[in-house]
Amino acid sequence: MKKKIVQLLFLLMPFFCNAQEYIDLFSVNYSKSQKTTFENSLVNTSISTFQTNLILPVVLNEKYIAITGVNFSSYSLQLFPDSNNNHLYSTTFRAGLSIKHSEHWSSVYLLLPKVASDYRNLSSEDIYLGGIALLKYKRNKNFSYSFGLYSSPEAFGTAMTPIFGLYYNSPDSRFETTLFLPDNGDLNYSLTAKTKIGFDFQGHGNSYKLTTDGTRSTYAENRSIDLSSYVQRSILSNKILLRLKMGYYLNQFNVFPIDQKLDLQIVALKFGDNRTKLFEETSNSLFFKMEAIYRFDLSTAKN
Repeated sequence: MKKKIVQLLFLLMPFFCNAQEYIDLFSVNYSKSQKTTFENSLVNTSISTFQTNLILPVVLNEKYIAITGVNFSSYSLQLFPDSNNNHLYSTTFRAGLSIKHSEHWSSVYLLLPKVASDYRNLSSEDIYLGGIALLKYKRNKNFSYSFGLYSSPEAFGTAMTPIFGLYYNSPDSRFETTLFLPDNGDLNYSLTAKTKIGFDFQGHGNSYKLTTDGTRSTYAENRSIDLSSYVQRSILSNKILLRLKMGYYLNQFNVFPIDQKLDLQIVALKFGDNRTKLFEETSNSLFFKMEAIYRFDLSTAKN
C-alpha cells in the first residue's frame, strides 16, 4: 500500500511543480504592516493579511490527474480615512486536469471560480469564473519552464495575464529559483540541511465589491507587490517548513464607483480606463510575516 501511494505521488509532479521533487500540499501565513497613509491625508492605517492554501489531487491514471483545492485570503485595513477597518475576503476554488503528454511535456487546465467582496450581502454578482492554461517543459530534474495564460472577470472588468514560469536548482541543490511571472517568485539558498535563507515577491491584482449602508456602491482594487526576505527552518523530517519574513509592501488600494469599469486589462496595461478614483492609498510600508508549509518530499520517498 505504501509503495502504491509513493507511486501515485510521483505522478503529481507535472502539475504541482516545474521540476522540484516535492509538493506543498498546505500552507498558512499571517502578516501585519507598519502604518501606511492615504494620498493627500494625514490619516494612516496598518494592513493585516491572512492566507491559507490547500491542494487536493485525485490521481486518475499515469496520464491524468484531477486537481482540486481551495485558497482563502483576507485583508483588514481602512479603505476610507474616516471609516473603521474594512475587511476584504477572497475564496478561490480549483477544479481542473493535469495531462502528462510525454517525458518532457505536460499541461494544466484549471477553472478558478472565486468569491471576492467584503462578504456582506453576498450574491451571485460576487462570483467570478476565471481560468488558467499552462504548457510545461521539463528538461531535467534541475531545470524546467512553462508558459500560459490566466483570465478572469473582476469588479473592474476583464483581466488577462500571460504567464512565464521558470525553475532552476543548482547541481549541489543549495541554490533554488522558482519564478511564476509576473506575479510570483522565490530565490533561496540552503545554509544547512534544515535552514534556508531566501527572497520572494508576490503581486496582487484583486478586486472586492464593498457594501456601504446596505448598498453595493463601490469596489476596492488592490494593485500591490510584497517584497520580502526570509529565514526558513524545517522540522519533523523536513515535512513542516516555518518561515519568518520581513519585507516591504508597495501598496496601492484604490476605491472606484461600482458602475465604472475598464474595457480590458493585460498585466499593467489598462484599456478604456475613464474611472473616477474616490480614494487611494499608495504609501509603502514595512511588514512582518509568519508562514507555515506542509511539504511532501518526493525524492525522499523515492529513495
